[in-house]
Amino acid sequence: MGWSCRPLTLDHIQMASRRFPLVGTMSSTGTNGSGGVKPSPILTATVAKPMTPKVVEPEMPLGTGPDGIRLGSASDEPAAPTDATTNTDATTKEKQEQEQKETNAPTGSRSSDATTTTAAAATPAKGRQSVQLVPLTYYPLETQATLNRNLRRVLSKPYAKYFHPALHIYSDATEAIRSPMPRSGYLPLKQATKLLNHGHHEHENGWMGLEDGGAYVASRTRFGRETTGDMVRWWFWWHSLESERYALWFPHCHVRVVVASGAERGLLEDRTVPHVRKWLGVTHRVTEHIGAKEVSVHLRFVDPAQYGLPWDKLQGAGYEAAVCAEVRDGWEPRLKIGDFVHLWRRDPATDELELRSRYWFGNEVSLDLPGGFKLPLDLPARLLGIKKMRAGPSLAYEHFIHDQTEFTNLASFLPELYAEWNAGKL
Repeated sequence: MGWSCRPLTLDHIQMASRRFPLVGTMSSTGTNGSGGVKPSPILTATVAKPMTPKVVEPEMPLGTGPDGIRLGSASDEPAAPTDATTNTDATTKEKQEQEQKETNAPTGSRSSDATTTTAAAATPAKGRQSVQLVPLTYYPLETQATLNRNLRRVLSKPYAKYFHPALHIYSDATEAIRSPMPRSGYLPLKQATKLLNHGHHEHENGWMGLEDGGAYVASRTRFGRETTGDMVRWWFWWHSLESERYALWFPHCHVRVVVASGAERGLLEDRTVPHVRKWLGVTHRVTEHIGAKEVSVHLRFVDPAQYGLPWDKLQGAGYEAAVCAEVRDGWEPRLKIGDFVHLWRRDPATDELELRSRYWFGNEVSLDLPGGFKLPLDLPARLLGIKKMRAGPSLAYEHFIHDQTEFTNLASFLPELYAEWNAGKL
């Protein structure tokens, strides 16, 4: 189709501001209804039954990742950052040691090197002694209605027994919900390579609004001993074939999913095609509740090497699976509004699989133009207050709760569900 280029005016920027949605106004209470952050409007419009916009995707090259799919190599990695924003300084380390003494908590078995790991209260070393599943008790009315609709849709499916209306999160996550993480917990996207380091960051669970109006979320969830990286790679294409499957993931909040581009149904149903090839380079259009509001985004799944996390280095750091994506507007998929990385790593001490997730919303906002060009919109979005109005702490807060809930729930049934599919029962 033909395109014409015209000078960028204030009208264009204001139009882009109206097309910069990611999630709508968030609810103001947390998982236990005891209060949360003040609601504010944030990134995407409420949607009804949308038509799926057509997206043209680049062809993904082959390589040496899982199942022979290209997931980057060390040669793709950008220059290593020198900033130590997420590292723990000596003062913080001393404070943590004192807290451990006061609570009689045993010191974790991991390295205490302040440049690579930390023994902060939210990390697994201390959490192994006390962390437990607690019920999620706050469900906005809008999500209760979605639960009822999903229940009616799922009842006739062969996987209906995996639809769990009673949801849980871990107790250390509830601690992180209560207030935003400090500025020191922020990991810039350009420093995502620090996730290759051994150990854990000071804030594996947390959320915060950024100074430019954006939002940042760090979330760690547990997948136990039985889950494998292959199960994860399978899930990320299998759930996209039916919205009812997507609803298993978060029964109250997941409304619909559509494969917008990059893969035909025949490819997805072909059992001889490797799992990764069924979602890497593919775009899903998802509709879900973030907080109370129903929102829609495009998720363009990309090679983790794009974020400085080539597959060979991920394997060397103990990771079994990696799913990374650009977050794009639900109505205008050319408009990039964020990024996320999901990295699954096996803990050698417990043999349990853990998921380390990071989200950057309102990050490097840009509009794709013909010819491979991009129109940067980050600065005008900041100066006009669009980021602050539509992202910020409200989005970070609600998305942290959403992430903790959906992945904790997925971990509860993924091994059994995968076993049924693998046996040809689904």
